Amino acid sequence: MASDTDSSLLNESDIKLMKIEADAAVQEVAFAVKHVEISSKLPASDDVVYLNIVTKENDTFCIELTVQGFRVIGHEYDTITKDISTPYFETIYSLLDHYSPKYRLTFGQALADKLQELQETEIGNSEDEEK
Repeated sequence: MASDTDSSLLNESDIKLMKIEADAAVQEVAFAVKHVEISSKLPASDDVVYLNIVTKENDTFCIELTVQGFRVIGHEYDTITKDISTPYFETIYSLLDHYSPKYRLTFGQALADKLQELQETEIGNSEDEEK
């Protein structure tokens, strides 16, 4: 039988894992939104963390992250709208792709830029090998 100490360590670990996932989401989409942060007002737990996002279209969202995925729960920072029925998305990318056309364009441009950079690097390397 697990002790209370074991149980609290598991909960802390679960909270840390959810927070790590939220931190990664913030870092990965920051380039393609106006603002993104982990909510400092809504409490994180072992099964939920909240994000605040402003898209390039100036739409504001409060996002819930659970083991089910990401979903919009409000249209203001740190706000949970009661009786809201929005779909869960497996990734923050798919959520933003659904709600923000400018995110989609920014992401596509960043991908194209990276591919161009890789192509230029590859051409440079092959020219060096020919010398």
